[in-house]
Amino acid sequence: MAWGTGLRPERRRRAPRSPWSLQAQLRRRLLALLSALWLAAAAAAGLGLWHETDEVLDSALAETAQRLLLLPEAALAAPDTAESLATLGAHEEFIVYQVYGADGRLVLHSHAAPDAPLDSDLRDGLRHAGPWLVLTLNSPDGQRRAQVAETVAHRREVLWASIGWLLGMLLALLPLAALALGWVLRQAFATLEPARDELARRRPSDLRPVATQGAPDELQPWLATVNALLAQVAALVESERSFAANTAHELRTPLAAARAQAQRLVQASADPATREPAQALLRQLDRLTRLATRLLQLARIESGVALQRGTVDLVQLAVLVADDFTDAQRSGRLSLQVLGQPTPVQGDIDALGIALRNLIDNALKFGGDDVHVTVRVEGQSLQVDDDGPGVPPERLAGLVKRFDRGGDRQALVGNGLGLAMVDTIARQSGARLVLTSPLADGHGFRATLQFDPDADQTTLCSNPGTPP
Repeated sequence: MAWGTGLRPERRRRAPRSPWSLQAQLRRRLLALLSALWLAAAAAAGLGLWHETDEVLDSALAETAQRLLLLPEAALAAPDTAESLATLGAHEEFIVYQVYGADGRLVLHSHAAPDAPLDSDLRDGLRHAGPWLVLTLNSPDGQRRAQVAETVAHRREVLWASIGWLLGMLLALLPLAALALGWVLRQAFATLEPARDELARRRPSDLRPVATQGAPDELQPWLATVNALLAQVAALVESERSFAANTAHELRTPLAAARAQAQRLVQASADPATREPAQALLRQLDRLTRLATRLLQLARIESGVALQRGTVDLVQLAVLVADDFTDAQRSGRLSLQVLGQPTPVQGDIDALGIALRNLIDNALKFGGDDVHVTVRVEGQSLQVDDDGPGVPPERLAGLVKRFDRGGDRQALVGNGLGLAMVDTIARQSGARLVLTSPLADGHGFRATLQFDPDADQTTLCSNPGTPP
């Protein structure tokens, strides 16, 4: 960038963080904490064990030396022979001893003890002498001296073996601790599932508060926040619906009065120059009346009327709705077909009637003066076909948006709410709206209400051979 322009350099955008698992993170941190605490405890236990073991082994050396000094002279008179030692059997000797007389002569020793003194220092006390840890003890009368020793290597081996057992148990128990922590965390996180399942099963229009009974204390603030947000959204939606309904309702009375005055003006106008603007005014008032009616229908639909459930006979529904278009049936522009054995569906008959009425009305208006519309009932579907000019495939997606009128001249008489309401009713009724165009030779338009509890989206087809 150019400096001196007063512009600050663009901040570097942070890369989005990849999804992560709270349960896995807790398990890792708890294992790390458990390992650290175990190591700290093992170190403390090792130090204590080292001190206590030294005391016990030193006490054993002192006790042995004291017993040697108290032996009677008769026990020292006969030295150990190979035959007498053989009767004891082979064994590993960790503590060796030597007993010296008043003249400094070796009078008694263990079979693994060397002939030379274990420690050249003859004073009482515990000292290191080469590979030995030697305790020297003299009798009070100076007539006997005992030296009892243990190898330094054996002393260290005992201590390190004890610490090794502590660390070994840590390594052995870590996998078991990981499994146990995983099970405990899964059980803890399972308490969050009821709230998640309740939210996942809801339809978009269901803004009731989430149940908080049975949820853990840690989840209560989160649920309270979600419920507060749902209440705010519900209030905004209700305000929007009330505004649309009230506006449409208030418009109907003045529109009816204005239309009556426009009709009188048309009837009273003999001059074509005056009559034509009056007729144009009457057409615009009719369009405003239809728009107000659609807005009332939309407010009713968004209030959740289609969420009601009851058994609906699709053939009966098609007959009732088709009777509202008597002129189109008499002129042959509207016909009804029943294929196979239709199956009843679950829904609200009034809401589905609004949807089918809008589909037929759109087909008759936007298909042209010579269009032929067919209402077909087959299985669990309602299909409305027309042989009009159709809609370009790239325009299909926009037809279900509010106030989108298809982008052609025929749509100028519409208000862009019909298919949007049909799509809303379909979603609330557990059905899907399938739009297909063209049907053949680049002409035709088909709108199908396919009842499918697992469907939650509008399907668009530009190829009539592609199944919805």
